[in-house]
Amino acid sequence: MAKRKKTNYEIYFEKQMKNPEFKRVYGEEEAKFSVSQKIRRFREKLGMTQQHLAKLTHTSQAAIARIESADYEGHSLSKLYEISEALGAKLVIDFIPTRNVKKSA
Repeated sequence: MAKRKKTNYEIYFEKQMKNPEFKRVYGEEEAKFSVSQKIRRFREKLGMTQQHLAKLTHTSQAAIARIESADYEGHSLSKLYEISEALGAKLVIDFIPTRNVKKSA
């Protein structure tokens, strides 16, 4: 089976990911996007509107729209927990190693 040739984008992206600052910013943006999309998808899967979720979390529809925006930077654990409770879901936060880390003594 022949190995698939990388696209120009894949080559460019790999090069950019070697830049520590780019990698850091990309990771932050990816995390924000992931959180916002998970909330939106779960809410929509339940057939729940932003307005209804806002009512359950004692906030406004506009605040839910902001939280579901990939540009939003104000996610707090307490608000995420409140949203998860309103959605009937368990909030799970995990740390996944991205490199080998030695145990400290």
